[in-house]
Amino acid sequence: MSLETKTKIVHALEKAKGELQTLSQTTTRQIESVARTFEGLAGHTDTILNLAAAMVGCVENESVSSILPQVQTLGGATRRFIGDRLQATTGILETVTTEVELLRQLSRITRGQEAIAFETKALSVLTNIEVARLGAVGAGFQYLAHELADFSKSVTADAMELAGHTDGRRAAIEETKQVLAAELPRLQEELARIELDLGNALSAVEFSLSQLSGTPMQFRTCVENVAQQIAGVVAAVQAHDITRQQIEHVQEAFALISAKMSGDENAEKEGTEEMGRAYAGLTIQIYQLRTIKETVANWASQIRMCMGGILKVSATDVAGIGPAVLDQERGLSSQLAHIERLESESQAYSERIQRTFGGIANLMQLVSEHLQKSKSVRDHLLLLTFNSIIEASHLGVQAAAILAIAQSIKGVSAEWGQITDQSGRAMQEVLSLAKHNNELMGAFSDVSNERLREAQAQTRAGLSNLRTAAALAAGQAQEMKAATDKLQAETTEVGNTVDLLDACFGQIDAMLTEIEGVRRQLEMDHSDVKERYDPAEVEQLFSAFYTTEMERDVLRAALRGTELPVAQQTFVGNSVELF
Repeated sequence: MSLETKTKIVHALEKAKGELQTLSQTTTRQIESVARTFEGLAGHTDTILNLAAAMVGCVENESVSSILPQVQTLGGATRRFIGDRLQATTGILETVTTEVELLRQLSRITRGQEAIAFETKALSVLTNIEVARLGAVGAGFQYLAHELADFSKSVTADAMELAGHTDGRRAAIEETKQVLAAELPRLQEELARIELDLGNALSAVEFSLSQLSGTPMQFRTCVENVAQQIAGVVAAVQAHDITRQQIEHVQEAFALISAKMSGDENAEKEGTEEMGRAYAGLTIQIYQLRTIKETVANWASQIRMCMGGILKVSATDVAGIGPAVLDQERGLSSQLAHIERLESESQAYSERIQRTFGGIANLMQLVSEHLQKSKSVRDHLLLLTFNSIIEASHLGVQAAAILAIAQSIKGVSAEWGQITDQSGRAMQEVLSLAKHNNELMGAFSDVSNERLREAQAQTRAGLSNLRTAAALAAGQAQEMKAATDKLQAETTEVGNTVDLLDACFGQIDAMLTEIEGVRRQLEMDHSDVKERYDPAEVEQLFSAFYTTEMERDVLRAALRGTELPVAQQTFVGNSVELF
């Protein structure tokens, strides 16, 4: 090899040594900056994770998770509440329709009694006329005339009073019937609306609770992955000292090779062997530089990947949970208030029907007393009739008119008895229907409302817990959002630093090109230079510089002409799974 060529090679090695020294100094500053930044980012992720853990703990609270079954229980209780009233109203409407007709019939019967009372009054007048005609002989019939007159007055007054009450009750029942007829469609619509509204509310609550419980956990998992990435970057950057030593060892190797090539050339054999060792040394350093380049490129890639993960970490979904859940809570509270209004209306409606049925009970009591009195009067009339017939029979032809009146009274009494019996049967039917209605009214009782009220109370308490959890989630989410915004803001500086690292270590390519050119020059000047060294001797010579197993593995690969060993992954994980 000519002196000129040797000088050129030595110059190239010295230049590479100087460039590596400058590179080491520059990158050390950049690496330290990255380390400080990522240590700060690690602190931010710890803050976010603590907030997320608090939110997760809040939504995993049993009182929050129980709101869905509580709303389902409320829905079932409300459906039963409306359904029972719907069924009861249908039954009451049917019986009330029958009651109206029976009261109308009872009113007609009562008016029939008034007609009989009028006829009895007429018989009383005829009896008085006949008593006057008979004179002293007919004095015994004066009592009959008096009794008939009293009976007529009493029955007329009772019948008119009873007819008035019956008509009034019939009008009240008719009104109740109209209310029930109007209430049925409303109840049916209400039941359908509640079915739909509660179904929608349950779906909305289920979705909100899913968000409330799932999103913070997903967000937390995401941030944990980013935290692992950050920890990996911090660990790798902290291990930069190994790469720095590797660069220094390459510098030392260049100095050694340069010194050997600048030595005395008196012994040709020794010079030829020295060229072989220089060639082997250059090959080793080319491998080492490639390893350094790959390691740093790996750093840059992982740092960028980590920054990409940080930029994608968003608390937007988490921040929206609290307001969304609060909105659903307001919707459920509105449904609860509507159910309470419905219950109140139902109670007022129930009291109105109860008052109507209470009036019927009073009417039935009045009818019952009237019937008892009528039966007593009928029996008394029959007794008077029999006595009058017997006495008229003793008088013979003279009392023929009285006998005819007595026979008429007997017919009136029989007719009165029939009408009274009809009235009694009608009253019994009305009483039976009223009793059945009272049983149906049990659906409107406080006892039947107890299950609904209990479900309302549980749901109200659950909504209070949900409201507290949602408010806490909203507050935690805002803090998380502020922390994630700060986390992302600091990635800009890291990006600039990584760009500088890329630029610095990009110089290794030019250095490799130059060193590989030196090695080719040796191959051109000494065609058998690859065989002019002892691998064991070369390994012993250069391994003295190396303090890491990686460097020694690279040295052996260079001497054997095999592939570079795979660099150990310094980072925890390769990607961030985002939601």
